[in-house]
Amino acid sequence: MPRTDAWFDQLYRQHYRQVFAYCLRRSGHADADDAAAEVFAVAWRRRDDMPRGDRALPWLYGVARNVLRHQWRSTSRFRRLTSRVVGIRQTPPPGPEQVVVEAEEYVRVKWAVGQLSSADQEVLLLAAWEGLSHAEIATALDCSTDAVDKRLQRAKQRLRSQFESLPQAQTHRPPANTAKGGGL
Repeated sequence: MPRTDAWFDQLYRQHYRQVFAYCLRRSGHADADDAAAEVFAVAWRRRDDMPRGDRALPWLYGVARNVLRHQWRSTSRFRRLTSRVVGIRQTPPPGPEQVVVEAEEYVRVKWAVGQLSSADQEVLLLAAWEGLSHAEIATALDCSTDAVDKRLQRAKQRLRSQFESLPQAQTHRPPANTAKGGGL
């Protein structure tokens, strides 16, 4: 199919919800809206570079990952500037879409994931949340399938180690201020 308006409309209808959900799980609702819109703007601009068929969605996830990283860097720069100007760094409360009724196991897993590097978090979330195959993750991360296999195996081992390191007595609330950020 030629890369026309009709092609783009079909691409958007087919993948918008998945791209938006990917962005929402990694940011707030307003940022997810902006990120998803930017992903499809990039898709339009780079329509001749986009893979066809089943590889389109993982490619869009890769674009979303880069868009979100850019948003995060911009937001971080803005917060640093604001804290210098105001002298007090204020962190906005989570939006209602980020507030979840958390079971004890979820709290433990969330804490353990938060201890991982952003690279480990991303490969695990692409597999678990997005349900991508190793080949699709390789497209999203722009690496080989073998690299994904190794990264995923190592990330799972590190997650297991972190999960098991949290004593059962602390399942209600993990230790404060130990998470590296990101996560679920």
